[in-house]
Amino acid sequence: MSQQIALLAIKTLVNENKEPTLALVKSRLTSRVPMPIVIDAIKAYKQNPDILKQLATPAETKQTEPKHSLEQRVTELETQLAQLVDRIKRLEANN
Repeated sequence: MSQQIALLAIKTLVNENKEPTLALVKSRLTSRVPMPIVIDAIKAYKQNPDILKQLATPAETKQTEPKHSLEQRVTELETQLAQLVDRIKRLEANN
């Protein structure tokens, strides 16, 4: 998994048309990765640049729920608010 993180950092550099170096890759890491793993990832990329094509970016792997329109969300929140206000009124009436 650590090597994949390093390879993702390399992929971002390549997408920016930059040559991956140890310093650049380390600066792009999203989490701590041991130096030998970063070096191995750079070596793997230099031996086979196509290795980056097999990687999925975090945005691609993240499954998102279908988004509701802003209007729908406001309607849902207004309904919830009305229910809460009604509940508060009933609780206050019982005290």
